[in-house]
Amino acid sequence: MINGNISGLKEYILENLDKLYSTKIEKGKIINQEIVGYISEISNKINREINIAIDRNGNIIDISIGDSSTVNLPVVPVYDKKLSGVRIIHTHPGGNPHLSSVDISALIKLKLDCIVSIGVSEEGITGYEVAICSIVNDELSYDRTLLKNLDDFDYLEEIKEVEENLRKRNITEDDKEYALLIGIDEEEYLDELEELASACDVKVVGRFFQKRSKPDPVFLIGSGKIQELALTRQVRKANLLIFDEELSGLQLKMIEEVTGCKVIDRTTLILEIFARRARTREAKLQVELAQLKYRSNRLIGFGVTMSRLGGGVGTKGPGEKKLEIDRRVIKKTIAYLNNELENIKKVRNTQRSKREDSGMPRVSLVGYTNVGKSTLRNVLVDMYQNDKTLKKEEVLSQDMLFATLDTTTRTIELKDKRIVSLTDTVGFIQKLPHDLVESFKSTLEEVIFSDLIIHVADISSKNVIEQINAVENVLKELNCLDKTKILLLNKIDNATKNNSYMLIEQKIDEIKEKYSNYQTLIVSAKNRFNIDELMELIKKNLIVRTYNCKLLIPYTNTEVAARIHRNTIVKSESFVDEGIVLEVVMNEKEYNKFKNFILNWKN
Repeated sequence: MINGNISGLKEYILENLDKLYSTKIEKGKIINQEIVGYISEISNKINREINIAIDRNGNIIDISIGDSSTVNLPVVPVYDKKLSGVRIIHTHPGGNPHLSSVDISALIKLKLDCIVSIGVSEEGITGYEVAICSIVNDELSYDRTLLKNLDDFDYLEEIKEVEENLRKRNITEDDKEYALLIGIDEEEYLDELEELASACDVKVVGRFFQKRSKPDPVFLIGSGKIQELALTRQVRKANLLIFDEELSGLQLKMIEEVTGCKVIDRTTLILEIFARRARTREAKLQVELAQLKYRSNRLIGFGVTMSRLGGGVGTKGPGEKKLEIDRRVIKKTIAYLNNELENIKKVRNTQRSKREDSGMPRVSLVGYTNVGKSTLRNVLVDMYQNDKTLKKEEVLSQDMLFATLDTTTRTIELKDKRIVSLTDTVGFIQKLPHDLVESFKSTLEEVIFSDLIIHVADISSKNVIEQINAVENVLKELNCLDKTKILLLNKIDNATKNNSYMLIEQKIDEIKEKYSNYQTLIVSAKNRFNIDELMELIKKNLIVRTYNCKLLIPYTNTEVAARIHRNTIVKSESFVDEGIVLEVVMNEKEYNKFKNFILNWKN
């Protein structure tokens, strides 16, 4: 029985493949050369992978067919102290003989005796690559070899040694991702790319940089360099390539084919982090929307010329292709997500309207990712909480990129007793994917409607000016540059720990000169340094009409007197026969609330 994708194949092809089950493979050989020749010829003709699984007795136990790049593997028993006793041989139509990262993953996960790829093209077999499990530092790893002839490889001796080690030692499976970082812009961007990789639990094993003024349209780094990258990847045993630039669908496909490795770009990595960090339904919808928009532009096919649905010459054919189905499904899902986010936006607008009606001033924290916005938010809510009876609720604040994705709004109390809403927003980053900015715009609207923006920057970062510029660019896109802004230079404790005071002062002076439109303050949210000064600065920048009033509260309304003490500045209090006399300073909201008790007032 031939498994997998057999639709559309001639009956005689399936019958001839089925006859291979009766063939016995000679001991010591991976596979017969006659079988290799036959499956290579058929694979090239049908442009699909053919996969053969063989046990140690030389019996073919499974034959399956996939598409041009992948094929399903048979069910293989996995043992603790030995290999599975099964070897996999499969074709790669298109001529690429290299094993892919998926092939290597299958080798280790299933503890296969070996896995072999056969590159096939119109000219015939282009080469073979064999991979066998190996033991490195008590971890299950692999060795791979490119061959011109499979008969030259004695795989039995190799697996015998591996199984001896498996029996004698406690071997752990290494299923981590090891990445090479590749860049063509500025080498310093790879530092941030490494932090992004770490946020996804990916270990970076090396970097590959080539300065290019113009990216190669097929391989990004050029056809010569891509071969060098393929060799570097094998030497470093990387199973993931991360490019610092956005890759087109064609570039992704061609680089994976040449290197035989999983390839992602900076945008995919950022989207992955966002997907892992999202907690609320809104954030999850926003991330999914950005992922689908990004993916829809990278479906490989023939574009509009492939359509069989439009009518006219050439439209009579096999019907809708898989690529078109994928596009249509993605388009429908995007429409659904936009509708869901629009509903959430209506709820957010209602909440915002209520805050506007209350006259409550609005403050938003913005800044580059991992500069301490969430730490600052937690400190302000802890120190200046307006209702002490409420349970403290902190947002996640960790030393990692994009620790916080979900926008949160809480209230704090200023020294003049005014209540202010404080919103913590998602962090920005250089080369922030446009689709992500678009998807998160409903969240970032909190910034648009703010009365005051606090731009938090990490003064200890060597790239602080570039980071401030990246945030400025997003604020410009949101049309928020004309808002009242405070530039908060955070993490001064880290800066002074690693640099001299003179260097820090020079850096601060440079920033103040460059961003003279900001009011600048040095703080440490972690150590709560200058937080009182920050609150004073917030108070000065939130202009509000105040009233100096004298109120008479009857003794029958003492709960009103208690509320006035909580929500206004009480200058004096006295007791008379008619009730409690209070001289207070209050804002417009409180004035409207308590005006029935006012004896006189002046602003």
